[in-house]
Amino acid sequence: MNRMRAAAAILALVAYSASTKADTLRLLDGSVVEGCYVRDEATRLVVWTSLADVGTDRYTVYPRSGVDGYEIDRREQWDERPALPDLSVTHIEMNPKLAGLHGRVHYDTLGRPKIGGAPALVDIGDRAYDEPERVVQDLKLFYEPGEEITFTAHVKNVGFAPSRGFSYEWLIDGEEIAGGFHDRLLDETDEITFELRWAWRDGMHHVEFRVATSDDEISIENNVARDPTWGWGLVYIVHPGRVAAWREARTAYGTFSFEDFYRWHLDIMNRLFEASVYPSAPDGIRARVRLDRIIYTDDVDAAAAGGFEEDGIRYDQGRWIWIDDDDRNETWEPASHDWRNKTEWSLPHELGHQLGMVDLYQIDYAGDETHVTPDTGEAITHMMNRPYTMMHWHGPNLWSEIHAGYLNETWDKPRGYFGDYYFAIPETVVLRALDINGRPLPGAGIEAFQRGARIDPGGDIAQTDGVTIHPVLEDGDFPNEVAGAPVVAGKTDSAGEMALPNRDAAPVRSLNGYERKPNAFGNINVVGQRGLMLVKVTWQGQPVHFWIEAADLVVEWYRGNREKAVVTLKTPFAAPGAPQSPRSVTAERGEGNSVIVAWEPSRVGASREAREGLDRVVGYRVWRRVGNDGLNDRPWFPVRTVGPDVRRVIADLDDLPAELYYYSKRERFGVSTIGELGTLSAIVPAALPDTE
Repeated sequence: MNRMRAAAAILALVAYSASTKADTLRLLDGSVVEGCYVRDEATRLVVWTSLADVGTDRYTVYPRSGVDGYEIDRREQWDERPALPDLSVTHIEMNPKLAGLHGRVHYDTLGRPKIGGAPALVDIGDRAYDEPERVVQDLKLFYEPGEEITFTAHVKNVGFAPSRGFSYEWLIDGEEIAGGFHDRLLDETDEITFELRWAWRDGMHHVEFRVATSDDEISIENNVARDPTWGWGLVYIVHPGRVAAWREARTAYGTFSFEDFYRWHLDIMNRLFEASVYPSAPDGIRARVRLDRIIYTDDVDAAAAGGFEEDGIRYDQGRWIWIDDDDRNETWEPASHDWRNKTEWSLPHELGHQLGMVDLYQIDYAGDETHVTPDTGEAITHMMNRPYTMMHWHGPNLWSEIHAGYLNETWDKPRGYFGDYYFAIPETVVLRALDINGRPLPGAGIEAFQRGARIDPGGDIAQTDGVTIHPVLEDGDFPNEVAGAPVVAGKTDSAGEMALPNRDAAPVRSLNGYERKPNAFGNINVVGQRGLMLVKVTWQGQPVHFWIEAADLVVEWYRGNREKAVVTLKTPFAAPGAPQSPRSVTAERGEGNSVIVAWEPSRVGASREAREGLDRVVGYRVWRRVGNDGLNDRPWFPVRTVGPDVRRVIADLDDLPAELYYYSKRERFGVSTIGELGTLSAIVPAALPDTE
């Protein structure tokens, strides 16, 4: 009998342990936090060490910089619904509302945005391309100092028992300016609103609404909403059935509330705005977002198609709509366990589009059969420079510098444009070709092949400053392929430079102040297909390839280089005055993960007796390059430096920078001669053969 009791106790303990198993957090210092609950907020992780603490302020904050990783593993207890109330300040609405431009910015075949199509807009015909201010002159786009603003706080009981009453307070910039007590029951899912009138003040202010109750609650974190008054007001549109389904399980935020979970994501967006610090944005991004309205509707399709007032204007700065077959068939279920217990990184990305930011993965290019590597015949590919940003990949990523500049310059403008920052190309773009020693390459051939542009065979070829410009078709089609013929061709001057000529572009100016003038990319479109060029540099019959992103040039514009930007192309060639290159370079696989790189000296440097002038050999440098991307994407990096008598080295394939080798891991090794004063010869490459 005692054995049976002991066995039952052990089984009960095992069952309890299995049901209470929770997350594991691993830190870079080697420590591990087990049995915890992790909430990922991009720049930081909020961690509770027990289920009883979830929703309270008894948590630890770990900066993401100190986190190695974590695993989410939550069992049945996590989703057990406590018989408790849970007051949530779901959002604060602001009135009167400012006009937005969503649905009222239209694009022609030349990629020019034009505001129009609403009674409230002034129709000035095609002058709207250049005078957008006149078109919107009758819209309310800002508040006047002293103007009365009405804030409406929405408080909802998202728990599973009535709330018996609560106090509340309004704060501006942390100072209480109003408050009171609500002494009536607020039943499950019921909502109540509170208003505050405030005289508008320009600047960066915050409005805050707080509630407090003597009741035990599921969470106290949702008892407050703090919004930036200058933030863009966003709208959520959702079917009540979906909201009800989300009450069946707890979310990563720590409550059983659809509203809490998705308002929290706007807090994450703002946190990432603040943390996105760059040379052109030393204080981060000043723009902010806030949740202005939640529209609960039984006909989401109709609400999504509408939203325009009688004057034809939508008075919001962006919205997100939940609609799928579950809504149409009324077959809602709780979000999957994995989905609801993690941060929904796709939402900040998608809301970024509502603010005017385009997908930066449009810059990526998987290559084609037209442009291939000269040694292996493989497609030359490109992954966006610095791809770990919010508008390239979903995840806890900062906003990129191009978007930091854009949002900082337009934080007080209505939303509705898309990618108009691509018009901000410096007036002059100069390509500077340098050799391996950093010296100019005079007379190098330059050919620029543009993506999204097809050469017009019937067009007029132009010449400017010795550079040939080929016309492109302007039919509104911006194909994803890189043109097979160059749009620009020429040679570098004595300084190794060649300016990309400014090509004709249909003029246009956005309300944000961005003006498309003649520029190096011509009629660049706002989605960005035309914002990529493959540049081939040819020297002594040998070609190398580089990629130029319009996005990087826009960043130069934001950094203050608006008149001129210089793009440096670091080649593996050697200008006159360098030692001669080695011969017969080979790369072969050795034992395990090793590679044997061998070579012969140049004919002049075959003997140590050749010690005359520039031909003296003091050593060799072995290089490596991984992938088929452009040379500025994945440049050569040094592997070994050896003395003049060495003819082979063994390299380890595991020793390489932790770059992103997305399209290919093609291995190449190379060798250059080292002359006096560290002067290098050109790199002689050898592709590592594929394994059979």
